[in-house]
Amino acid sequence: MSAGDDTRRPRGAPDGAVDRTVLKGGAASRPPGTVLARGPERSPAGGIAPVETLPSDEPDEGASRRVGVGRVLDGKYNLVRLLGAGGMGEVYEAEHVLLGVPVAVKTMHPHIASYPESRRRFLREARAASRLVHRNVVRVLDLGGDDDEDDGVIYLVMELLRGQSLAARLRASRELPDLAEVAEIFADILDGVGAAHACGIVHRDLKPENVLLVEQDGRRVAKVVDFGLAHLDDPLDAGPTLTSQDMVAGTPEYMSPEQCRSLVVGPSSDLYACGCILTVLLQGKPPFSGLPAVELMAMHMFSVPPPLVRPPGAPPVPPLLERLRLDLLAKLPERRPESAAAARARLDEAMSREAESRRLPSRKAEVPLGERGERAPAWLDGETARHEPAREHAVALLRIVPAGQGLSEACEIGLDAQRIHLAEVADAAALAESGLGVAVVDAGADVDAACALLEALGRAAPGVRAVVCAAGLSSERMNALVAAGAADVARYPVAPDVLSRKIARVVRRGR
Repeated sequence: MSAGDDTRRPRGAPDGAVDRTVLKGGAASRPPGTVLARGPERSPAGGIAPVETLPSDEPDEGASRRVGVGRVLDGKYNLVRLLGAGGMGEVYEAEHVLLGVPVAVKTMHPHIASYPESRRRFLREARAASRLVHRNVVRVLDLGGDDDEDDGVIYLVMELLRGQSLAARLRASRELPDLAEVAEIFADILDGVGAAHACGIVHRDLKPENVLLVEQDGRRVAKVVDFGLAHLDDPLDAGPTLTSQDMVAGTPEYMSPEQCRSLVVGPSSDLYACGCILTVLLQGKPPFSGLPAVELMAMHMFSVPPPLVRPPGAPPVPPLLERLRLDLLAKLPERRPESAAAARARLDEAMSREAESRRLPSRKAEVPLGERGERAPAWLDGETARHEPAREHAVALLRIVPAGQGLSEACEIGLDAQRIHLAEVADAAALAESGLGVAVVDAGADVDAACALLEALGRAAPGVRAVVCAAGLSSERMNALVAAGAADVARYPVAPDVLSRKIARVVRRGR
């Protein structure tokens, strides 16, 4: 590893003490803080960690002497130079005494190591990373330490890599990477993440700060680092979990919706974070940013990812690449690519002109002649585009199944966050009296009852357009719903962003 970034936690806070060390060459960068929060409270043990980094690019000599430069750990590793420091510990460039091989040594402060939770987190990172031998993942070489030796220091030995984090690379350049470079970096990230998943490891804190760019074998390689928050399927790690069920852990800008809700996370949670990283590569910032942690997590759970904002003159993003990005950012895990390997295959396809021509449909109408400006439709009232808050919409809700058995409460809350409010009505007659023009039918698996309700709507309120949410939909059942009058159909489980788009489409088309 090489010099690094670090987020400090207050001393004596074992539940929230998350080591955020990212090692890179050069100056210490300043990543967003990692959240380890219990509900809405902010406590020393579970609050939102502020970001603190080294005050200068080079640690002062007094600090170096104080924390251990010149010491030899276990008679094997001579600490040569301090690369980074924080509330959890330090990272040193070191040399193996007998072999003369340069390595990186990550240590933990003795007063932090005295907490069993902190030691388990440190050992989990070592165990997770040691399983992985892959060109796109940092290698762990050794683990050592004893309470009776070296002042209680425990340490992790890793390969010494000289480079910079992806976050530092993006900050250092005024221009975004070109699309070929984006594809190259993102392919390496997906390969590294896929290797971790194949070993039963979910990273849980993927972000540009945890991607290291190094020169290897004559080309630049991206490596995934920092497995301090990783979930590990390991019978040797069968003790209590490091974060309790009512806590969330991660970096708010890159947390999946299920991670924000403190649900069980799997490989798909890492793929969501990959979608956030791809967004950073394409526009310079994640989908949601610049807000307090709680608001960011709410947007991950409920808000539709905004369109990409490319800098002036930047080439357009290939349609298949944008489709991959949006699929990675799907609210429901099952709507994301099934694996990192599947996402990698789609990335290769997205960057291939031949594949794009095969996958994307051709125009159905003739292309109008003339200059581009002449072909563009005029803005309404002759005005240029304006960014305005989304209009509020009241939509009727007709339930065939009891509340909670069809549409989830999270879906209804997500619609509220997008200013779409569901007003429950009893039947078709009540809907006709309400004056609402759009309805959502929560049908469950009873498609026959939904068809009967749609026919009743056609008689009592012929102008109402209905979106039916149902389970077990086959082509025949969908055709039956459409024939009965459904304007659109959504399969369970229904994500709020999917349902909001369908409602907006129905409103726009006036069907």
